[in-house]
Order: sequence, then structure tokens, then C-alpha cells
Amino acid sequence: MNEKDNKFNSFKQKIGNEFFEHSVIVNNPYTKWFRQGLSNTEQVKDLIKQFSVFSNHFIVVQAKRMVNASTLEGEECARAILLNECGVMQDVKTGSIEGKTFFTKGAHLNWLREIANILEIEPKVIGRWETGTKSTHEFLEGLDQTYGSRDGQLGAGASFAIETWASFGIGQGEEVESNNFWKELVVGLENHNQNLRLPRKLKPIPIGFFQYHFETESGHGANVWQELEKTFNQPGFDEEKFIEAGKLALKAIYTFWLGLDEVRKELEN
Repeated sequence: MNEKDNKFNSFKQKIGNEFFEHSVIVNNPYTKWFRQGLSNTEQVKDLIKQFSVFSNHFIVVQAKRMVNASTLEGEECARAILLNECGVMQDVKTGSIEGKTFFTKGAHLNWLREIANILEIEPKVIGRWETGTKSTHEFLEGLDQTYGSRDGQLGAGASFAIETWASFGIGQGEEVESNNFWKELVVGLENHNQNLRLPRKLKPIPIGFFQYHFETESGHGANVWQELEKTFNQPGFDEEKFIEAGKLALKAIYTFWLGLDEVRKELEN
């Protein structure tokens, strides 16, 4: 192994220490509670409303990530994620959108609107900035400052942290995978349907939005690992800047979940 490979492996180890032990990955209090299926209807409504604000306004941040990417690989990956958010289908395994079809119902916000309709949430509040809580706003602003930064290295650091958080555990065995936050939300909604909605003969909440993200995140995760090596080998790459951006992005994400956890406690029966 040459010196270049040694440096890259050392950097990967540093990333593992700084990112993969973060509380939002290993101990998210909201998703650990939610997966038990203890949520009531108002708590699920709050999750869907806050997720809709995130999903809708993330599109703006994602566009910034695309235009500010410091590598061609980063730009292409960001474009694929952006168009998928807007309704272009994506290869689940690779994350590719090449040759895929756009359809309006495939826009992620519209998937959430379907859930909102079942929960009888006022349609006009879905995705609106004013629907977001202080924590949701802080989350999006934190992503804008890092993930959407004009400094491509900051964006790359935040991108890597976000995508590896979202794909964490996938493909690493059932026990580890069960702690992936998308999986926890899927299980939580399934349990919510079984415990609350089906016994009352209410229409079950569709889990397609969350299941789809769980299935596609492995592709996203693979893409950012490939991008990482390209970014690392660029002239002038700043390891500390990259890692700091990733930590700030993870902090912003954790703020979102802590906000949801605070509200769900207020909404307990």
C-alpha cells in the first residue's frame, strides 16, 4: 500500500470516529421511541407535517449542493437526488436516474400529501415554511449553511455525513440494520397501524414514502463513498474543513429529531 492509500485510509478512520458515533446515528431518542408503535394520531400528524417542511425546502438546499459541488461526481450525485425528490424515478441499487421517467405523483412531497389526506391534515399546511417548528427551521438553515454552501469542500463534508447517516446499517445484518432511522420509522408506522388504526377500522397509513427511502439509501451511501475518494485527492483538500462541515450537518439533523421528540411528549395522551 502506497503513501497516498495510507493517508486516505487514515482519513476514513478519522471520519468513522467523528461521524459514526454521533447521537443522531447511534441514539436517536425519537426514532427509538417511535418504532415501538406507541404514537397516537396527533404525534404521527406532527411527524408528517414536519417531514413535509423538510422535504419541500430541502429541494432548494439540494439545488445549491448541485451547483456548488467541487467535483463532477458530486454534481451528478446531487442532481440525481434532486430530480428524484421532484418525481424522477431512481434505480434502487445504484441511485441512478438515467433513462427513468418523471411523474408528478412521484414527487416526494406528494407522497406525504397522500398520508396527510388520510390523517385529515389541512392540505395547505403541508410543506409550508410556517408549518415548521423552530427546530425544523434550525435544521434546514444548518443544512443550507453546510450542505448548500458555496464552498464545495464544506458541501462535500456535509453531503458525506448526511448520506452515510441516512444509509447507516443498511446491508450490515438485521440487527444493525434495524437501527437505521428509516427502518425505525417504517416499523413504527407498521406498529402504529396495527395498534391504533386497524383495531378502529381506520385506513392504515401507507409506508411507501419511508420504505422507498430505506431501500434507496444504500445506493446513495455507495455514491458518497465513491465521491469521497475523488474529493480527498483534489489539490488543496482540507480534511479539517470537511470533517467540521459533516459534524455541523449532523448537529443540525439531531436538532430536528430532538424537536420532534419534545413535541411528541407534549402530545402524549
